[in-house]
Amino acid sequence: MKLAFVIQRYGPEIIGGAEYFTKLVAEHLQDHLTIEILTTCAKGYHTWENEYPEKNEQINGILVRRFKNAKLRDMKSQTIIQETVFYQQHNLENERRWIEAQGPYCPELITFIKDHKEDYDYFVFFTYRYYPSYYGIEYVKNKSIIVPFAENDPALDLKMTSELFGKVCGIIYSTPEEKSLIKNHVKFDETGKVWDVIGCGIDIPASDLDIPDIQLGDYILYLGRIEGSKGCYQLFEFYLRLISDWDAAPDLVLAGFDAIGIPNNKKIKFLGFVSEEEKNRLLRNAKMLVMPSPYESFSLVTLESLSCGTPVLVNGECDVLKGHCIRSNSGLWYQNFDEFKACLFLLSTNSKLRKIMKSNGIRYIQNNYSWEVIIDKYLKLFEQIESDLN
Repeated sequence: MKLAFVIQRYGPEIIGGAEYFTKLVAEHLQDHLTIEILTTCAKGYHTWENEYPEKNEQINGILVRRFKNAKLRDMKSQTIIQETVFYQQHNLENERRWIEAQGPYCPELITFIKDHKEDYDYFVFFTYRYYPSYYGIEYVKNKSIIVPFAENDPALDLKMTSELFGKVCGIIYSTPEEKSLIKNHVKFDETGKVWDVIGCGIDIPASDLDIPDIQLGDYILYLGRIEGSKGCYQLFEFYLRLISDWDAAPDLVLAGFDAIGIPNNKKIKFLGFVSEEEKNRLLRNAKMLVMPSPYESFSLVTLESLSCGTPVLVNGECDVLKGHCIRSNSGLWYQNFDEFKACLFLLSTNSKLRKIMKSNGIRYIQNNYSWEVIIDKYLKLFEQIESDLN
């Protein structure tokens, strides 16, 4: 079986999010299926600037076909159009203008899908709210599968979103909460569609990463993009309030890309980008991972923390994160400062609780997110689609 994975960005430098998820799934499925990546030349997501060369290349054994974006995203005009389609009366043409402004605007990629639709058995589109998915699915309806990465935002309520879900033959949800969210917001006929809740595999890191960095001491950890949409402003506010009352609180260590600026405080330490090995070491030795994001569709880093035996403290406004905590029994959630303070104190000081959560978290990953489980689910879904269509 030959599959085309369609994703807005793809490359070894792109860590986190839907793009990294796609890369992991593609690389672990390539021993079972023939997979090609159809993507753009963009490396960043703010403007979709063409930074990769327009050519075919092999990345870890997978053929990657890149197509140039025809124009950059203008954030100002895109925001104006978005305000109209999200919060005002509008028509379908306004929504199409929004998806084109949202980008990445890559007509050459769509033309390739149209002209080569017979070269692939199925097209798997990763993320629903971008130009390549909306226009690509139009040409390969009965051969298209969507991996939505849906978060609780107004794009779910658009008419074009209902159109998109109505056209595909299969849906791969990342979590039960994502499935419920889409079911509650998007009106489409589910008859004849194949679906499953799958997600992504997580590797259990080697135990030799348990040697702590004595320079860091006791700490809680945040990993990922440091920006407002990830709840980082609130995290800084809550943490600074916490240490004003509790001098012995663990330090806050952050690793990733800083987009908003980090408060200048001796208990807040920013490491910038770290290697995969260092990331796992940081996770292994943290008191907990804190995930303040109110919007997540899966959260790889949360599951990576559990695979390391490290409990999580998450924003309870996010059903996906809260769901992982409930099903795994290896995390707590908060919805205000008092809950944040109480949960952080409990997890920091109760070593017996952390030990129990460590076992629970590793078991949750092994039972639900080992690559054996994930690959089996993907293969069975494709077999079912083949069976239903034939």
